[in-house]
Amino acid sequence: MRPARCAAALAGTVLLAVCGATSAASAPDTATTAAEAAPVVSARARAVAPAPAPAGKPYASSIAPVSAAELSASWRAGCPVAPQRLRAVTVTHVDFTGTPRTGRLVVRDDVAQAVADVFGDLYALRFPVERVEPVEAYGGSDDASMAANNTSAFNCRATTGGTSFSEHSYGTAIDLNPVQNPYVKGTTVLPAAGRAHLDRTPARGRITAGDAVVRAFAARGFTWGGDWRTLKDYQHFSLSGG
Repeated sequence: MRPARCAAALAGTVLLAVCGATSAASAPDTATTAAEAAPVVSARARAVAPAPAPAGKPYASSIAPVSAAELSASWRAGCPVAPQRLRAVTVTHVDFTGTPRTGRLVVRDDVAQAVADVFGDLYALRFPVERVEPVEAYGGSDDASMAANNTSAFNCRATTGGTSFSEHSYGTAIDLNPVQNPYVKGTTVLPAAGRAHLDRTPARGRITAGDAVVRAFAARGFTWGGDWRTLKDYQHFSLSGG
């Protein structure tokens, strides 16, 4: 979530699906200029390798194209990134019981590998992520996704309390464990269950300043909303810093 701003597995490796022809349902890329204007990952950031996988089920990820039909609740004509520029990244993560799960995020094509590598680090750390689903599972509702403590990325929507596109609209922002890491501005706390986590001492699923989670994202060029001064968006990582 953003404030008023503006985005069979192979053990220990990343499987990259090369984008072929897009679905006939995909709309023409009418916003290439806006997409190209959004931030991109540096070569140095892309070169950072994920940490080794923990013992047990190995980390696995894959990257595949998505179509407009698959993004029916999160994309519409006029969004700054066309479906052809988006990728579905499937990752292994551990849930709050420590059980390995498979999750899926939608991000822009040029950050897909970096996102797969970040989640490889989180898996190696055994950092718990309750669930990882595209916002399609919640009808495109950011509020419903946060309330479910869902970790998500792409969603073509306005900034919180604003009218401009959020960085999530560009596929270059990720919200991680929103309940344990809420958006806080004055008396506003989103999601509501996040009020139980205003104390930012380390705890299961929380992100804290300078911790291994922040460092894993930073190594790939993402900045953390928990470092903002006028408000705190503890769940939010983005390329632009906004």
